[in-house]
Amino acid sequence: MDFSIVKKAAFGLAVAASLSACMSTGPALKSSNSQSVAGVEARLPYANYTNYYGYVDQGTAPQGKYKGKDAYYLYAWVPAAVDEIGVSMVSPAASTPSDSDFVNELFSDLHESNPNTFFDTYIVLDRLDILDSAKIKKGGKSLQTLTYNDDSSELPANPGGQSYNSLLRQVSEVSNPTKALVRGVYRISFTSFRGDVEGSFEATVGTNVPGVKIAASLEELHKLVNEG
Repeated sequence: MDFSIVKKAAFGLAVAASLSACMSTGPALKSSNSQSVAGVEARLPYANYTNYYGYVDQGTAPQGKYKGKDAYYLYAWVPAAVDEIGVSMVSPAASTPSDSDFVNELFSDLHESNPNTFFDTYIVLDRLDILDSAKIKKGGKSLQTLTYNDDSSELPANPGGQSYNSLLRQVSEVSNPTKALVRGVYRISFTSFRGDVEGSFEATVGTNVPGVKIAASLEELHKLVNEG
C-alpha cells in the first residue's frame, strides 16, 4: 500500500471538512458562489449581512396584498450596485439581536413572552424606483418583482419540524436593466399561505457592500439612511 497516497487523501478530507465547517458557521444565508475542496462543495458567505427582527400580532395592519393574502413589507436601502442580493426569513426568531441589528418595537415588547409563536414565511423581492437617498420618504413604485421563495431546506426548520422558512437569491445582470442590482430601495414583501402571519421573525439581507439599512416603512428608512 502506498501510504503517501493515503496520507494525501486523509489530508484532503481533513481540509474539506474544515472548510465545510467554517462555511457552515454564521448566518444560514449563503451566496450562490461555492467552493469545492476534495470533492466537498460548500456555498460561500456574503461579505456583509444586515438583520432585522420583527413581530406581527393580530393588531398589526397589513400593508398590501399578495395573491389574495395579507402582505407585510420591509424596505432595504442598498447604497451601491451589488453583484447579488440574498434574503432569508426565519420564524420564530431564534437568535438574539446584536447592537448592530435593526429591531422592531413590537419584537421587543412581545417576543420574550411569545417566543414560540411563528408562521410559514413566503418572501418576495421587488426593486423600487427610488435611487436617490434624499427622496426615500417621498415613496415610489415597484419596477418589477425580481424573485420569490416559499420553503427552503437550507434554513433551520420551524418548531414543528417543517422546512417552511424562506430564502432567495438574485444575481445582477448588468446587461439587462430590469435585472441590474443598482443602488436604491428594495422591498421585501412577506406573507403566509399556511395560516395567518403572526409571531416573531428574523429577516437577513446578504450583499457584498456595507451600509445596508432595513426598516418597516419608507419614512423610517429615510431617517436611518439620512439621519443615522
